[in-house]
Amino acid sequence: MQRLLFLALATLALTGLSCPVFSAEVQLGDDDCVKCHTGEVNDIAAHGAAHGDMGCQDCHFEHAPLGNDTIPKCSLCHDPEEAPHYKLANCAGCHNPHHPLNIDFSALSDVKGACLTCHDDKGAEMTAHPSAHSSQDCNECHTAHGLGEGQFLNCLDCHEAHSDNMVIADCTKCHKPHSPVEVTYGEIPSQLCVGCHDDIVVALAESKTMHSEMACSECHVDQHKTITPCSDCHGEPHGVMHKKFPNCVECHIDPHALAK
Repeated sequence: MQRLLFLALATLALTGLSCPVFSAEVQLGDDDCVKCHTGEVNDIAAHGAAHGDMGCQDCHFEHAPLGNDTIPKCSLCHDPEEAPHYKLANCAGCHNPHHPLNIDFSALSDVKGACLTCHDDKGAEMTAHPSAHSSQDCNECHTAHGLGEGQFLNCLDCHEAHSDNMVIADCTKCHKPHSPVEVTYGEIPSQLCVGCHDDIVVALAESKTMHSEMACSECHVDQHKTITPCSDCHGEPHGVMHKKFPNCVECHIDPHALAK
């Protein structure tokens, strides 16, 4: 009887001791995570965007080996029904969750398909104006996501310059990257035209007429291969004769060398 009583009391004592030890939930914070995951914590603090405002436990509910729910599904916050882009299967193919806006295309198989879920206007522009650029994947030119310095290739990495002193800002005055063959003019210096039209520039310089003092874009306005009608500037300088010969170039054969 004494032995049974002793065993019963011992069992109760051990049970009472064990419960607080194994049932208490450990409360962890970001300060605990940083002890092992310094790189990740610093990364999200510097480049986390909206993720930087969240605590580690907002995404990482459990920790191995006691829990398997370590990495959350992006769809818990980014509802696939909210936008076409959120329906893409491999979020991590572009986005590292600790710096989600610094996008890396290297792990993505269909780069263009992914990009066009947000940038469909660029896809439509390239389809409407086919060029060598149309067949390229987006990451052939866009080395990283965004529009900052170093986010896309310099045009002159692939294309020969029209003049020795050209820079990328000169290229984009005429060429839109997604429709490069639809050449439109900004305020460009005539020396950029020399790369293709050197014979015309020489003829203008030798003519010593008022046309030689004008920029190319003053007559060739807005679009490549367009010519401003002479009457826009000159009206009808020859009166009755002009009505008989309305086509100026019947006499002034070369507008770049009017005296000939």
